[in-house]
Amino acid sequence: MGISGAQQIAASSAEDAAVDARNNGKLKAHHRAQKQYDVTANLDNVQYLNDVQEQDGQQDVLYQSLLDQWSSDDAELKKLFAQQDFAIEDAIIAMHEGSYAGSQTGATAARLAGSSARKAGMAKSRALHSKMMAVDDINRTKQTSWKQAKDKSHALHQEVAFAPVHGFRPAAPAMESKKSKAGLLLGLAGTGLEGFQAFKANTVEGGTAMGERQRVTMASL
Repeated sequence: MGISGAQQIAASSAEDAAVDARNNGKLKAHHRAQKQYDVTANLDNVQYLNDVQEQDGQQDVLYQSLLDQWSSDDAELKKLFAQQDFAIEDAIIAMHEGSYAGSQTGATAARLAGSSARKAGMAKSRALHSKMMAVDDINRTKQTSWKQAKDKSHALHQEVAFAPVHGFRPAAPAMESKKSKAGLLLGLAGTGLEGFQAFKANTVEGGTAMGERQRVTMASL
């Protein structure tokens, strides 16, 4: 009886220890997963902040490049305006030189003066037309470069528009429950009952044998 009960207790204790060991293993694995989650999230955040700073720098470079391009376009426009202004000035000079008829009078002098004025007017018209066309060309060039810079700026912004999403933390593991002690108690109770019955049977048998010996002793007397 004692040996059987001890074995049952030892078996139950061993099962409890095995459950504890498995649960401890799950908890340790969960702890490591939590640490790994924190490390990964921190690295992702640091990388994102670095990307944001780099994007800011690239935006500044892009903006400065656009300003430089516009400044270059304006310089080209001023250069063309200067050339056309000189052309108008030359036309005016030529007109005044041609308008002087010298010793000529009458229809010939009038014809020469009108011809030089007409040529000067045509030169002015071409110069003004060139200026207006140049302004339109520069405006279109600026508009195109602005659109390209805007698209590049938007693309840079989209690269860092959304902060990293780390997802859910690792879920806590399901712990394994220990077996109920009711089975152990029932087993111990059964073992105790068997022992008591065996003890009772042995006591009855011992009493019967002793009575027989006493009767034999009395008969011999």
